[in-house]
Amino acid sequence: MSFGQFLISKTFFKHLVFILVAGFAILFITIKALDHYTLHGEEYTLPNYSDLTLDELEEYQLGDQLQFVIIDSVFDDKKEPGTILAQDPPPGSKVKQGRNIYLTVVTETPEKVKMPNLLDLTLRQSISLLETYGLKVNKLEYVQDLARNAVLQQLHKGEIIEPGEEIFKGSEIDLVLGTGRRTSKVTIPFLIGKKQSQAHRMLYKNSLNVGEQYFLDSEDTTRLRIYKTEPSSADREEVPMGTYVDLYLRSNKNFDFFELIKEIEKQRDTIAADSAFNSDVYFNEDIIIE
Repeated sequence: MSFGQFLISKTFFKHLVFILVAGFAILFITIKALDHYTLHGEEYTLPNYSDLTLDELEEYQLGDQLQFVIIDSVFDDKKEPGTILAQDPPPGSKVKQGRNIYLTVVTETPEKVKMPNLLDLTLRQSISLLETYGLKVNKLEYVQDLARNAVLQQLHKGEIIEPGEEIFKGSEIDLVLGTGRRTSKVTIPFLIGKKQSQAHRMLYKNSLNVGEQYFLDSEDTTRLRIYKTEPSSADREEVPMGTYVDLYLRSNKNFDFFELIKEIEKQRDTIAADSAFNSDVYFNEDIIIE
């Protein structure tokens, strides 16, 4: 039988059909096997693991179907060691069973950084540099010196700390600064309605210290705002450099700070108008109400 006759014979067509059927069967089985191996179509929506501890994670939903891998740890003195700070993929992501979930958790001890050299820098430069290194200002102390607001000493826990010395991240640093030749008085910045962290930063940058803090209705730092200060922030009082300013805080969930600020501004406008009238000045472009 010639090759041409074989191509049109029943035997050839039987073999061709067998090969096609076998090929489709193998392809079908392969696809099904891959679906089973990759869990095709079986996806899970990731919960938010933030603020859970690693112990709690073991009992959490999907915990036995996913692989958790710790890739980083950072120090946070406001959270319990072992608390989850971040996850990758993020909450709400669709993942398959067996997927690795990468976690960043809170470590028990902070990492160390080298103390920067703040000597002769201005107060504002020093605050910014400390923040860059993950350090905090604790207290400002002023002494008689011609260099106004220049750093004369840097201290940690009452002892001089040399530049380059290793220190835990998050540590608090005391600064000794000069008062300068002129008056050492400064104006208290307007803090009403500011967040706690904003108020601290504004006080330090204006050569003032954070005094006592009173939480009037809540300690939820995400909602706390400055309600009142002593000495008064609303009256723009002038006080000596380094003065401690006490902060009274309320939750913006329980109190309307916009109305309070409007009332303070109204009182300022009244005072400014009365002063202008009493001095026979009905309009004065130099009067600025901030």
